[in-house]
Amino acid sequence: MNKILTPTKHTKIKYSVIYISGIILKYVQKESIVKYEDLKEILINNLGVKTKSRLNLSLVFLYSMGKVKYLNDLDAIAIVNGNEIENENN
Repeated sequence: MNKILTPTKHTKIKYSVIYISGIILKYVQKESIVKYEDLKEILINNLGVKTKSRLNLSLVFLYSMGKVKYLNDLDAIAIVNGNEIENENN
């Protein structure tokens, strides 16, 4: 059983997938497109080196929720707005 999102009494909230996802989402909403390496540097500078191991998990979480998408040609993360989701379903 995977315990990525299960908190314990020893969990430091600022290193949790949900907290890091919130920080990523806030930053990507502000910038609309952020290069992966830039995002990694921002998280490490703001939250510490331990966030590096949670970055990909947080991005997968946001992707699975339909909040972000990966732009392969730019190696960047972009925000997904409601119109894009509607267009993909039609």
